[in-house]
Amino acid sequence: MNVMKFVLGHRGPANLVKRSVQIATRFGPGPERMGGRFERFMDILDEFAIRPTFPITALPMSRNPKFARRLIDRGAELAVHAWSHIDLSALNLADQREHMGRAVQLFRECSIPFTGFRAPYLHWNEDTMRVVGEFQFRYSSNQTVWWDVIDPAPLPASAREGLARGQAFYRPLPANEYRVLPFRRDGFIEIPVSLPDDEIPLDRMYLHDVEYLAGMWRRIFDLAYTRGELFTLQLHPERIDFFGDALRGLLTHARACKPEVWIATLDEVARWWEEKARNRAQFVRDGDHFNVEMQACPGSVVIVREGGGERSMEPRSFTVETTARPCVSVAPGSSREAITVLADLGYIVETGERSDGYAVHLGRVENSSFATIDACRRVIDESKKPLVRFGVWPNGCRSAFAVTGDIDALTIWDFVQRFRGM
Repeated sequence: MNVMKFVLGHRGPANLVKRSVQIATRFGPGPERMGGRFERFMDILDEFAIRPTFPITALPMSRNPKFARRLIDRGAELAVHAWSHIDLSALNLADQREHMGRAVQLFRECSIPFTGFRAPYLHWNEDTMRVVGEFQFRYSSNQTVWWDVIDPAPLPASAREGLARGQAFYRPLPANEYRVLPFRRDGFIEIPVSLPDDEIPLDRMYLHDVEYLAGMWRRIFDLAYTRGELFTLQLHPERIDFFGDALRGLLTHARACKPEVWIATLDEVARWWEEKARNRAQFVRDGDHFNVEMQACPGSVVIVREGGGERSMEPRSFTVETTARPCVSVAPGSSREAITVLADLGYIVETGERSDGYAVHLGRVENSSFATIDACRRVIDESKKPLVRFGVWPNGCRSAFAVTGDIDALTIWDFVQRFRGM
């Protein structure tokens, strides 16, 4: 593919010139300049006992394997960021398969552990996802989600143009029409990435007000926290000197939240989503109450709605004073995808014909769309009958947060090679 044409088309000539100047200042002939930035990045995270996930392009990594091992030694998780930094969606299935195979081979040759994948430019198509499944990654983190935290009205025309270009480039789903939670594809977990990130406001919109940018991320965090969802931050390590204080302020806010926020690597998020899918509950009626037996993975929390309030407990045997099964039911023929989504939200879902035998009977749920599941949740919340469910996040946490940052290049020569598709 013509990388120069691709970049020029999506950034515009003026932006490309500015970007070239930035590259010259952010990267050096060797990895030392970037190495210093990573040390500063990790120093900030260490203050809060947080481990990041860094998707790294395989070819630059193979030229500097000691750099990758240093990140691992400091607690970072590394993920595959393709073999070279190109738009994978421009390749056919066979070429994507070959490209991914070369990336995986380099990671293995360098003895760098990995379980996840993120595409360059966050560009992917169904062939990309097919290849991710074929190579048995545990997770992919490519679906972008846009949080409406930037008001374009008071911005200059150049900033509005940069914003529009960024949104067109990443093609995000609107967060107000989407559950920002992991979900299952064929054989792996997809973990959404939140936008705006660092690149759009700084390098496309040229917003250099640190307080404004810090407030942008704080608003995303608060929205995700209120909704009980996931904020996957994207902060390229090359920009840590500009965003360091904003990151520190965000992490201070996150650690102060009560109930707590679960802060994890992407691999930990994917593992949790896999393990909690095996949680089960058995209900046995005994007169005017139900005996409940829970089988759940470590970290699971059981939430019992009873007597007008809720209580949380560790999974164990207990009783619920009710004559209706304290779970959610759907009619036969309901969408399997909808049942999975409801289970991911912590609900224990059974199939039943009779509406009077359950705490909540949703009828036939036709699909798993945002509107349909939102309507189901309202029905569940409005019910006054006792109900047992699982917490969405481990250890009673209200929401989840992950710090990530793509490593596209380590030296200025890596960037030069990118324009050659290497």
